[in-house]
Amino acid sequence: MCQKANSLTYGILLCALLSLAATVRAQIPLDGNPGRPSPAHPSPALTPEMLGMPRTQIAFGDRALRLFNGRGTVSIRDKSLTGLQAVEFPPIDVRDYRFFLQFRETKANVLIQDIVPDVYDHMVETGGGLHPLGMNFLPGSPWVMLLQQAYWEPNAFFRTGTFHKQFGDRWISFAISTKTSVSAETDEIYMTVEIENREAEPLVFTTSPDQRAPDLSISVPGEAGKPGPVTRPDAFTIASDQIRITVVSDLVAQGKDGWRWEIPGHAKSKACFGIILQPASSPAPSVTAPDLAQHMERADRALRSRLQWAGETLPQVSTGDPAFDDLYRRCILSVLEARWERENFVVKPFYAVGAWVTSVVWDTSYASEMLSMLDPAGLRETVLTYVRKGLLKTSYIPWNGKTNDYWYAQSPFAEMRVIQDYLTQTGDTAFLNYSVDDATVFEWMKRMGRELEKRYARPDGLLDFGAGSEKMLEIRTDGYQHVVAATNGMAAAYFRQVAQWCRDRNDPDAAQFETWSKTLQDSMNQKLWDDQNGWFVNLYPDGSKHLVLSYHQFDLLDAGILSPKQSEAMISHIKEGEFLGPLGLYSISKADRVHWDLEDVDWGGGGQYTGEPLRLAESLYRSGHADLAWDLLNRCTRWTEHFPYIPQEIFADYFRSPEVEMELELDAASGVQAVVFGTFGLRPHLDGSLSVAPSYHKELGEAHLTGYKFRDHSYAVVLGPWDYEVFRDGKLATRTNYGKSIEFTPGGTLKD
Repeated sequence: MCQKANSLTYGILLCALLSLAATVRAQIPLDGNPGRPSPAHPSPALTPEMLGMPRTQIAFGDRALRLFNGRGTVSIRDKSLTGLQAVEFPPIDVRDYRFFLQFRETKANVLIQDIVPDVYDHMVETGGGLHPLGMNFLPGSPWVMLLQQAYWEPNAFFRTGTFHKQFGDRWISFAISTKTSVSAETDEIYMTVEIENREAEPLVFTTSPDQRAPDLSISVPGEAGKPGPVTRPDAFTIASDQIRITVVSDLVAQGKDGWRWEIPGHAKSKACFGIILQPASSPAPSVTAPDLAQHMERADRALRSRLQWAGETLPQVSTGDPAFDDLYRRCILSVLEARWERENFVVKPFYAVGAWVTSVVWDTSYASEMLSMLDPAGLRETVLTYVRKGLLKTSYIPWNGKTNDYWYAQSPFAEMRVIQDYLTQTGDTAFLNYSVDDATVFEWMKRMGRELEKRYARPDGLLDFGAGSEKMLEIRTDGYQHVVAATNGMAAAYFRQVAQWCRDRNDPDAAQFETWSKTLQDSMNQKLWDDQNGWFVNLYPDGSKHLVLSYHQFDLLDAGILSPKQSEAMISHIKEGEFLGPLGLYSISKADRVHWDLEDVDWGGGGQYTGEPLRLAESLYRSGHADLAWDLLNRCTRWTEHFPYIPQEIFADYFRSPEVEMELELDAASGVQAVVFGTFGLRPHLDGSLSVAPSYHKELGEAHLTGYKFRDHSYAVVLGPWDYEVFRDGKLATRTNYGKSIEFTPGGTLKD
């Protein structure tokens, strides 16, 4: 009886609230109130604090946990307070470099070291030596500081630790905290060390660096290294005939064995240290550097400025789903972590593929919508660099521009996607007329199309790229070779776009490219489409057909060549037991027992090249499969539970990134694109018009996107449970129900 009464009361209250909500909403016309201001920015610009993560939460091994500020990188050493490794400031690239600080307490003549990770490594690799947990009490074992906690932020690593031992009737007891960062101006690494003396008696240390490297040779792509003997000219320096690495400090008193550092009783003292990397021919620095604190402040400001620039240039997103927002922010960070700004690089800025300091157009094509918003000028120069180096000759462009002949069949099609994204966002169609060497960008795209047809076309129009799956995906089983549907479909779209550019210029070659496109598409439908499996097969020269259920084929969803039936059939495979995994996608469907394997994560089965599920989510939104897009994107939001930035690949079943691959990938930009152009439904068009067709999910709560800049206007989108609002230049343009697309003309006027 009471339960019934409570239910009735609840029902009356609910009806009243809904009625009130309807009344309030009815006061705002559905066609919009031009005077209503847009929502304020939902959050401040990106900051390091937003992106920080405890070391215990991060799934990366220590080599993969890096600090970066645009010029170079250093990795941390786990289990230590000051340990660093693997410096890369091209052409200085020393993977086996190791560094830590040690402190000799002068009164007791006790050497306190930071070598716990080295002892761990020795025991794991050899099974012998000192047990690392026996240090500080086993006879003859070293005295070591003990790590308590560590915390990562972009370009900052914080550690705290302790040392607490009795020597005779005297205690040496101190707390230690450190912060490490990298310069944005010079090839330098910084560390502040603060020591708190817990005892009344002063502590007096001789502080010195321990640096180790089996080889110190300049590393230049395309040139053979010349290793020379490694020397230690003094306590502060390690050197060869090519490289010098000097440790400096703002501690004034120094001797031949290190710096003198006195910490008064029951007091704290802070010192700064710098690791300066130089060619051996450069003048050696003084080991006393009183302005190191100012250097560190400038490094911090540079990092914050870079984050603020990206946070304010790109749309800002705030929803009721913290994991969704975190993925968006960390995808932005991942692109910034791949953005190099060095004077000795082939182009500045240089958008590396990720942790490898090489640029690859295939990977850039997963980021080109975001880069068109963030840095159109930088993307433009990147496109020109690819053209200059030859898209049919090489796919890897190292930082110095000295390419090799490794080539992906997808390179020209990826370049086409990058150019299309750039043109759509910027409207800079004159770019196609820009001259590169002896031809315009447009002519180069024509030349590549003709060359593709000349080299690889069969009489039926299909392109046979030959044997070797590494040209397509680098998977370890055969079957993904010769006439591959994914690359053929992209070629059809490529030819069609070149034909359109020809028509725009009254170029008579339009008919030829249109014919190639149509013939290729017709042959794909006739010879490659497998209606029973709802998938395209790959065709070998002997006529045999090979079914490989690779998610690479989902790239065709945006190519404009699929029939609705084909699109729906392919999308039907995105489900549990096939492509869907707890953390995203399997790169080979689990239904494909011939080709699936666990360890080949990015393209061979066990997980995903991280750009692929993010790109697919955007495609699913565009094609009207919002629920499936949300499901997929929601799985990917779990990545940020354990990865501070997005690696090249992640297993689909559990949190681990393979040590042999890259801890960072430019393709993470696809996450930004999935949110902006998928969830919030912003759809820019080449002619300057803009469509808005967002999709809502209850987990988003009230969701805000502000600051999308397109053709001299700024747009904001607010998603609510029932309908959505679109703002233009700070004023409400309209409010309408989901399922209805809003259209703006090329001039930014709302269409009726």
